[in-house]
Amino acid sequence: MNRRELIAAGLLGAGVAGISACTAPAADKPLSDEDVRQKLAGFAVNVESWWRDIPFEQRFSKAAEVGFPQVEFWFIDSWDRKASELKKQIPTDLKVAQIVGDAPALARSDTRAEFLENCKKAVENAAVLETKIVTLTGHQDVDGISMEDALKCYQDHMAAAAPIFEDAQVFAAIEPFNPYNHPGHFIYGHVEALRICEEINSPFMKINWDLFHMQRHEGNLIDNFRKGAAHVAYVQIADSPDRHQPGTGEIDHVNLLKAVRESYDGPIGLELWAKDDDYDSALEDVLSLARKL
Repeated sequence: MNRRELIAAGLLGAGVAGISACTAPAADKPLSDEDVRQKLAGFAVNVESWWRDIPFEQRFSKAAEVGFPQVEFWFIDSWDRKASELKKQIPTDLKVAQIVGDAPALARSDTRAEFLENCKKAVENAAVLETKIVTLTGHQDVDGISMEDALKCYQDHMAAAAPIFEDAQVFAAIEPFNPYNHPGHFIYGHVEALRICEEINSPFMKINWDLFHMQRHEGNLIDNFRKGAAHVAYVQIADSPDRHQPGTGEIDHVNLLKAVRESYDGPIGLELWAKDDDYDSALEDVLSLARKL
């Protein structure tokens, strides 16, 4: 049977058992259920971008069903979600690796009070969901404010928020974007985010080092990561340029993740969109990558 026939027969996409028996290349030993879980152990699947054909609340069970031990997702309060209700939807053996906290326009000085309240709520949500990483952005451009002034104001906001995260022992992770997928921002690539973290010098103010954004903006992925490794709280991947799963674009993820694992042992977030919305193929490609690491 080919893969499509396996899906039709219910042997693939019905859970870990189907995947373990059928997705490995013929030259490789088939993966057992436990093998699948072990191979996926270092990854956190993004339940915003995966399995968009089913309701959001059902994606947690789906993640656990196919073998992922960890998930990540985005906003809570600003999207009218409640951490306590989300917690009920998450299987007991599934961990939350990272969430996203709300941030107003941090190029403006008059958003300080709102931002600090958002940070307090974010660490409360993190406690409910038992996660230790909150990603923060808020670096959208504001008309009439120069990049220099925006960066200074952003850093001042982050410095003011640092004690909130220190007290909660939760990491605040600044996430740089790239100008192609996220135009209209003033933190792209690692340089400014790294400088801000170094100057604030808080053990809980770090970077969400999204390697997809880094590739799109600046490349030189391994050397840059090694230079900034001490300030990394979280890592995310997707292939470039289309933000699909590893193996569909230009990044050598085997070489890259081997280098990342020299200094980072936390979860690697799969914030990607399955090519052609084919989640079975996306999972196959992630497993193929995991086997080579």
